[in-house]
Amino acid sequence: MLNPIEEAKFAELKSKCWELGVLSPPEIHIGFQVHDKDGVLVFDDKQRGHSWTRNFYNFLYGILTRAPGGNSNNFGAGYMSGKQVGGTIDYSPYLSCASDSNNAVFTEGIVDVATDNACGIVIGTGDTAFSVDHYTLGTIIAHGASSGQMAYAAMAGASSAYTSGTKTWKATLARIFNNNSGGSITVKETGLYAVFCMYASNLTRYYMVERSVLDPTVPVANGAQLTVTYEISMDFSAID
Repeated sequence: MLNPIEEAKFAELKSKCWELGVLSPPEIHIGFQVHDKDGVLVFDDKQRGHSWTRNFYNFLYGILTRAPGGNSNNFGAGYMSGKQVGGTIDYSPYLSCASDSNNAVFTEGIVDVATDNACGIVIGTGDTAFSVDHYTLGTIIAHGASSGQMAYAAMAGASSAYTSGTKTWKATLARIFNNNSGGSITVKETGLYAVFCMYASNLTRYYMVERSVLDPTVPVANGAQLTVTYEISMDFSAID
C-alpha cells in the first residue's frame, strides 16, 4: 500500500528537480496480485520500491565514464566494482557496457527467458532490512514444486512507453509465480537480477540491482498464482 506521506515527499523531490532543470531519479512501483486455485483474485496491492543497490549505481556510473574498477577485490564505499549474486566481485578493469573487445558487453538486462530464478524478477522470504551493499536476496525462493519452492514462469523484456501529458517514460516488467509446493508461502522481498557479460571472461554474470522488503508481505496459498509487476518510471518534464 502506498504511503501518502511518503508519496508527498517524492512529489516534492520531483518538483525541486524540475526547478533545477535536472531529472529526478528513476522510480519503482511494484504490483502484487494473487489468484487462488479457482482464479479468484484474493490479494491486490501496490508498493513503492526504494532500494536501488550499489551494483545499480556503480554500473550506471561505469556506463557513462568507463570508471576503472581498480585492482582490489573489494566491494563497498570507495570501490567501483560489481558483486555477483553468488558473491564474486568483479573489479578490473571497467564496469561498462561498451560493445568492444576491451569492455563489458550489455546483454539481456532484467529478463529471464528460462523458467528459473537465475535472473529477472525474483522473490524471497527474507526480511532483513535493506542495505545498499546487498548483492542477493536475503532468502530467495527457489524455482520448483517442492516444499518452499515456487515455479518461476519465463519473462520477457520490459515494455516501455512515453506519456506526453506527464512527460514520463515508464517501463513495465512482469513475472508469474505458481505455488505448487504443498503449503502456503509468504513472500517478504522482491528483487531484480540483471544479466551482464563482463570484461575478460565474456561469461554471463548476474547482479542484483534492486531489492525491496515488503510491507505488507504477500501470502501465497498452495495452488495459488502470484503476479509481480515492476513499473520503472522517469519524469522527463524538467527537460521535455
